[in-house]
Amino acid sequence: MTRNAVKLGLAAVVAGGMGLGVLAPAASAADLPKSTQEMLKKLKIDASLLKGLDEALNVPKAMLDAARKEGQVRIGATHDPKQFRDFIRPFHERYPGIEVHYARANRYDRVIKPLIALKSGKIIVDSIMGFGGNTYQFEKLKALVNLTDLPVYKQIPDFMKSPSGNFVGQRYLTRCFSYNTKNVKKEDLPKRWEDILTNKRWEGKNLALVNRPDYWALHLWVTKGEKWTKDFLTKMFLEVKPQLRKEGNNAAMALLGAGEFDGLIAGTFHRTSTLQGKGTPIGLHCPDPVTPTTVSPVGIIKGGNENAAKLFVNWFLTREGQVAQFHSAHYTPLYPDLSDAGLDHDVGFKPDIKKRVFYREDQWRKEKAELVKHWQNLWFKRTGLKMETVNVTITDVKRGGRRYHFKVAGKEQKVRVSSSRTIILINGDRSDRKAVKKGMACEISYPGNDQTAKEVSCKK
Repeated sequence: MTRNAVKLGLAAVVAGGMGLGVLAPAASAADLPKSTQEMLKKLKIDASLLKGLDEALNVPKAMLDAARKEGQVRIGATHDPKQFRDFIRPFHERYPGIEVHYARANRYDRVIKPLIALKSGKIIVDSIMGFGGNTYQFEKLKALVNLTDLPVYKQIPDFMKSPSGNFVGQRYLTRCFSYNTKNVKKEDLPKRWEDILTNKRWEGKNLALVNRPDYWALHLWVTKGEKWTKDFLTKMFLEVKPQLRKEGNNAAMALLGAGEFDGLIAGTFHRTSTLQGKGTPIGLHCPDPVTPTTVSPVGIIKGGNENAAKLFVNWFLTREGQVAQFHSAHYTPLYPDLSDAGLDHDVGFKPDIKKRVFYREDQWRKEKAELVKHWQNLWFKRTGLKMETVNVTITDVKRGGRRYHFKVAGKEQKVRVSSSRTIILINGDRSDRKAVKKGMACEISYPGNDQTAKEVSCKK
């Protein structure tokens, strides 16, 4: 991916947003669900911003009848349950015959479990909101419903659409440099990413990293180049020596607010906004040259309640659905003019739209693989660990599959098994960590005793 190609991707987003002004007339406030009217009033925006809503909601009668016959839709996502209950209210008012069964799930439960179920002929979810980089696995199985026939589809900015039409961006996730506002002066914030290397303010325990380089460093890789990014990361890991955190991003941001460290790479706009609303002393800042922005996708699984899922996804991608989501969870809407109208995060920093680099799941897979390889080598080097692969027999499984015990050269060993970071294979097929049993012969790749395994491949 060249720098010019990245700029073209950005231009596609901006052009897609500008092209939205030629839609059908604006919705009348009086015709809107009561919950939508309440949300508009609370957000202090006018109903005229819901232009094209009638056209977007004009689903075929056959789809509506089939959805009512199915009667339910099962959704897996990352919204807090309270947030989801709030933003789904307009959908319930519009389609009272459709029950929405929602499960807040981590990446393993949300994505990998449905994949495993699909391979055994079972459908356990109808729509996934956030595939965690795994849309290609569903596409390989030809398991995704094509979305191009949804009435709302033509209103969505082009950059949010996958080439196949099998998944669509549902929101922007912008991640930058997060800091504790009580402990950090604004003049100490890095103006450029490389300033982290030269300002001694960020050496040692003052800065923390979470183990997700694709959140931010991937954007540097495709704009600044492979050599620049490798040199930058090597110096950061081995010279700046930040804390290496095992927590997920949200948990790390909470620790940042509690004063566990002063800076964090990377924090998110929407979570920062939520924490600030609770009085947490946390801020966000985006160093130059890029503002990393991930396009999180939504898709529908074939073979389940497809019509009810289409009804939900179509509504969710309308301006009404996007307003409802912002009202409940503060996710930036996918329509740029809604963001311009004030539906954006007020975290004390507003990134320049011209400096945004957008990443969608079908992009930069080769670059991501190379980045992760370099990153993991640095991560293990800092912790004094080295990845090794052993062929063993499982002697015990504990904590519901979270720990596997075995012996190497007569010495007792155990590994931690992560639901999101450890790949579990049984006879070559992706599986659940609970599927590994005592007595199984397994090949385990891990960086040392009592560390998290990278891959566990077993035979029954």
